[in-house]
Amino acid sequence: MNTIFDLGKFRKAIVWKEDYPLIINKAEYELKTLLQLNEPIVSKYQKLVLELKLPRNISYYALLGVEYIPNQNSELMIKVKVNDSNCLFYNSELQLSEEIYSGIPTEYANSIISSAKEKILECNWNYAGSIVFLLGAHSLIGSSETVFSKVTKILIALLSNELSEESCLSDDSVIKEELDSH
Repeated sequence: MNTIFDLGKFRKAIVWKEDYPLIINKAEYELKTLLQLNEPIVSKYQKLVLELKLPRNISYYALLGVEYIPNQNSELMIKVKVNDSNCLFYNSELQLSEEIYSGIPTEYANSIISSAKEKILECNWNYAGSIVFLLGAHSLIGSSETVFSKVTKILIALLSNELSEESCLSDDSVIKEELDSH
């Protein structure tokens, strides 16, 4: 199920929970990094997808999907499944004027890993397991490391909000807060 958010200032987002808007491409390879957690907590499995369209400028579009897979250890593994093929088109509900391709290209993978790590450390993440960025979509002109970095940080904030026992923030307020903070 998806929810479309009009975030004001010509910003739009779609969030999918427990569902994917497109077929996951087979990964050509994966990047990964491991973080040690001080006070690990085991939580519940989650999957989220965020599609973001910003006001048209140099960098304005990204779609990224993530799974949190709990594990009873003291580590958090972050993985990005990379696919450079650009062969499958994605038909966005956000009415973009250019072609959108499915997959997470190499040029954005390092930005996704570093942004996820940065946001996880910033929000004192303690949920043990794996965070796997397994699907994405991008445009050849309107996507960049910057917009994928923003989407990654928003997804980590949304995941943290979903997994937290005491959080009561709405998805659109989490998205707006993250967009406005940088």
